[in-house]
Amino acid sequence: MNTDRPQPDISPEIMEVASAWAVRTSGADFTDWDGFMDWLDASPEHLPAYDAVLARVDGAAEVLASAPVADAPSREWTTDNIVELPAPRRRWWPAAAAIAASVAAVVGIGVFDRSSGPELIATAAGEQRVVELADGSRIIMNGATSLTIDSDRPRHVELAHGEALFEVRHDEANPFVVVADGTRLLDAGTVFNVVADQGSLDVAVAEGAVIYRPGQDAVRLNPGDGLSRANADAAPVLRKTSPEGIGTWQSGQLHYDGATLDQVARDLARNIGRPVTLRGTSASARFTGTLALEGEPDQVFARIGPLLGVTFTPSGEGWIMSPPDGPPR
Repeated sequence: MNTDRPQPDISPEIMEVASAWAVRTSGADFTDWDGFMDWLDASPEHLPAYDAVLARVDGAAEVLASAPVADAPSREWTTDNIVELPAPRRRWWPAAAAIAASVAAVVGIGVFDRSSGPELIATAAGEQRVVELADGSRIIMNGATSLTIDSDRPRHVELAHGEALFEVRHDEANPFVVVADGTRLLDAGTVFNVVADQGSLDVAVAEGAVIYRPGQDAVRLNPGDGLSRANADAAPVLRKTSPEGIGTWQSGQLHYDGATLDQVARDLARNIGRPVTLRGTSASARFTGTLALEGEPDQVFARIGPLLGVTFTPSGEGWIMSPPDGPPR
């Protein structure tokens, strides 16, 4: 989307706050008009910044209407490929307490070290880690994930690769920004999941709202909205998803609605901690259902293979995912 309106020469920080106000004021339940007017009156730059954001966000409906929509999955929901979903995201699997405790020695619980500068935080495949920020926000990192938090901008996180669930405390004066694979995501008090994997990007919103690429071809994502992009040059593909299913990987469940087997293989590797390689089966074949990851890898693969219509065969340190009509060659 392009706009002919001249863009003001205003700092990115003010534009981000203006974007956050645009998200909030567009909500049907918004009531803080006094606070909004106070913010507008605080600086002569605020009104033109807000107007500029509206000029861009007004085109979001056009973007949503023109963006490709993911095809409906060909596989129907059945009792054969559905496992009962756990309670929403706040239920933790048994290791969560130990994971949270271990984070205290790495990044701190509740207080992030603001004197250390940019800090790289990473997890190994199969590992989960919880990062508590000083403002009350929380980042739950999945396996094989790397992100950077800068002490100078503690509400600005760069996700280099992997998957993370963000539970963000709202602060209209200081919006939370995630940069994933070079793309900015602006949050306004939200729970959302982000995957950055080999150039692809996937965002799903469970609560609140997220603005994809604020200030450019902005797209607003509300609860139950998802957006995926195959690479930096690809057009975003929008979809609807169950908010309750977002982030269920933290409780040992992988929930899918028309996901490709290639995506499933990458998710399995990230969560189980072993390489999973597709061989002899279509990477674009789709799966709908929920996979339970409790147990040892061989138990997990034996259980989920029939649901996916594949066979898992051990190979070195990893596993090969292939058609069930014979061993991989």
